[in-house]
Amino acid sequence: MMPARLLVLLGCALVAAQPARAQDSQFEIPGLGTPGRWESARARMTAGAFAPFDPTSMVSDAALADIGALTASVVEGATYREVEAGGTQTWLRSTRYPQFSVGGPVSHRLVVGGGYSTYLDMSYDVTTRDSTVLRGVTQPYTDAIASDGGVTDLRLAAGYRVGSRLALGLGFHVLTGSTRMSAMRRFDDTTAYLTVDQTSLVRYSGLGVSGGALLSVTPALSLAAFARSDGPLSAYVADTLVRRSNLPITAGGAVRWLLGAKARLAGSVTWRSWSRTGPNAFDTVNWSAGLELGETRPLRLGVRGGQLPFGAGPSAPTEWGAVLGTGRVVAGGRGLVDLGLERLSRSSGAVQEVAWTLIVGLTVRP
Repeated sequence: MMPARLLVLLGCALVAAQPARAQDSQFEIPGLGTPGRWESARARMTAGAFAPFDPTSMVSDAALADIGALTASVVEGATYREVEAGGTQTWLRSTRYPQFSVGGPVSHRLVVGGGYSTYLDMSYDVTTRDSTVLRGVTQPYTDAIASDGGVTDLRLAAGYRVGSRLALGLGFHVLTGSTRMSAMRRFDDTTAYLTVDQTSLVRYSGLGVSGGALLSVTPALSLAAFARSDGPLSAYVADTLVRRSNLPITAGGAVRWLLGAKARLAGSVTWRSWSRTGPNAFDTVNWSAGLELGETRPLRLGVRGGQLPFGAGPSAPTEWGAVLGTGRVVAGGRGLVDLGLERLSRSSGAVQEVAWTLIVGLTVRP
């Protein structure tokens, strides 16, 4: 009965994998997009520090081995973003469902899981003003370039507990999605010059593999290691290959320390080779540290920092963030509701961005 229920939930995850319409970060425009976070709501409220140990996150496949019963988890985030560039301030808003995960034990050692998460956000809308000389006269015009969509990561993974201290995991990933891209040029003199616009639907596809390990050094101290390699991301317009982009290799590690029965501390570091994806791209190192206190109504807090992979300047944009959250066990322990608030600050030269995100998570154990 358990494998059948698990396959049904996995099917729901694949069907639900739809990119949301939104205005996303300005730092994605010079490159492939804004990388998603493969974190559950609980892990994100500790700035991602606990994600390599969290079976409902998609950072380490080995963490699946700690699922004791069929579990499904979903995350929603509503972001309010202030962008400052060239002395102009703009407020943007987006709402996303960045992750859905499900998993359950097949045997007392083997756990199978899957779901979807955001791999790349590619939604933006840019308007610029300029002019050109036509027939000896300067003609002002407005250019509007927009992209709506992104790349979704569909994962099927397994975690296997080798012994009481060691767990291993392996995952397979299918990258899919699409963006609707449009470009329009409108001249101020609409009587003499027509507006020119073009719209294209771009489809994306790719494959990846990931693996991880969890080691319990002592009952209070645990270590995690994880890695991932993705193949090229292919972009198609009307079934014609228009671009093939290399995707990064990911490697990282984490440590978790149990301070007591109701206190847990964790930290993680992740490296990704984004520079291989093309121009205006940089390798990134990101770190996070988080604390969780309590059980039925926990208090969670964390900080994170590092770089973003794409920017127009000579160095990678920087990012720093802090998050505070809590949760509550409901339905006799069969459900968990998480609620948190995250503040991110990003900068690259004259472009500054501050984002506030309200995070809501729901975890169910049927």
